[in-house]
Amino acid sequence: MSKRLLTILLLLGFSTSLLAQRVNYRQLVMQSQTPTIFIEDIILPGEDGKTTLAFIFRFNNDFIPFKKIPLNNNLNAPTDAEFYSTIRLNTEVFEGKLNRRNDPSSNSASRDVWKDTLFTNNFEQTQSPTNYASGTLSAPLSPGHYNFILQLAMMQEINERNTRRREVYVPDLATKKTGEIILIKDRQDDNLELMNMERNVLFGKDFYALIRIPEYDNSASYSVKVDKAKTSRKDTTSINNIHSAKLASGDIFQNSTVRINKSGTPSLNIIQGDQPYTYALVSIPGSTFENAPYILKLTKDGQNEPVAESFFRSYWPEMPASLYNLDVAINNLKYIVSEKELKQIDSGNNREREKKFREFWESKDPTPKTVYNELMAEYYRRIDFAYKEFGSQENPMGHESDQGEVYIKFGPPNEKERRFPESGKTIEVWKYPNRTFVFEATSGFGDFMLVGTR
Repeated sequence: MSKRLLTILLLLGFSTSLLAQRVNYRQLVMQSQTPTIFIEDIILPGEDGKTTLAFIFRFNNDFIPFKKIPLNNNLNAPTDAEFYSTIRLNTEVFEGKLNRRNDPSSNSASRDVWKDTLFTNNFEQTQSPTNYASGTLSAPLSPGHYNFILQLAMMQEINERNTRRREVYVPDLATKKTGEIILIKDRQDDNLELMNMERNVLFGKDFYALIRIPEYDNSASYSVKVDKAKTSRKDTTSINNIHSAKLASGDIFQNSTVRINKSGTPSLNIIQGDQPYTYALVSIPGSTFENAPYILKLTKDGQNEPVAESFFRSYWPEMPASLYNLDVAINNLKYIVSEKELKQIDSGNNREREKKFREFWESKDPTPKTVYNELMAEYYRRIDFAYKEFGSQENPMGHESDQGEVYIKFGPPNEKERRFPESGKTIEVWKYPNRTFVFEATSGFGDFMLVGTR
């Protein structure tokens, strides 16, 4: 149900679709700025023979409309807040499958609503993909077939935005032979913060997997395995195993169940004692995984079919735009490598070019024991910043301007000074510890040309 999710491959996050397309950097910037929301439905144990169908969601701030807080208001806003927004999400679950016209049945099985007022301290936070609103909706249901719809309204919208109606089968967990896998971001004792990014995990971060184990056998040996996956339109298959670990006794919660918290950050509580289920909570070393799709499995020795299986992939919230496409990423090395070296990296087929590109950055990685390359990320982040900051009407490609190139190579100046001579053009001086750059305005629209260094 994601509104924008990219199939991310290998360390750099190149998508297969973009590798096959001829795109330019400007198109990638526009794509990377597309707001993201996450909505996921999960199945949990319920009470009195029922099963809980829960919806967890995350709306990044760049998706949400914000307004300036008026002087006279009754919002009960924090003292340092400058912007606000209101948001409401509700769901209705209907009995039965959808008919041929995709109309719901007339029998409503459950309704739930979540609403909140959001505040930010500045305009930048309203545009942030790492600041977000999140919450939970739930429906206690008897096992069977259902269909549901979600409705979203923001800033007192009269007409709600409706998702596509979807069917869902709610199983009886007491008899279901395969387990479920739920991705957990963090753990505080028996409180488990949900990852809440659909089937995604944060790139370069460790996480947990909560796995229900049907018909748990104390005498058996269980293993958690992570395989790198290959995705296509038809199916998802395992390529090779990258992590395998035996379940330890400390990972197992027998005679337990889980309950979802309805307030605050979406999370679960493990409840132990006189409960009908067995769960395993397993630490997964995501910080050692490349930025790629994966399949996570729980296996039982001597049994061919996995006890539980789930797909997941990495998500880099602020991945620089260049890294969505190999051609663009290589071309944008032109600021720090010679023309000869650039041609060498750019020669060969896609696999060879990507291998040389990764080797180039791996040789400069300040933390080679982790998969996240801080230097590469910073370099391409500077390109994105230069594109936005130094572009103008006459030259929208700010990263290709003189100021953009200096910023990409040296970062933000220690000191910046703008001078306005009585006769002549505006001058801007950037001072670094060991050098100074002097720029002269070429128009009245923010264009500056490098005219001297010292």
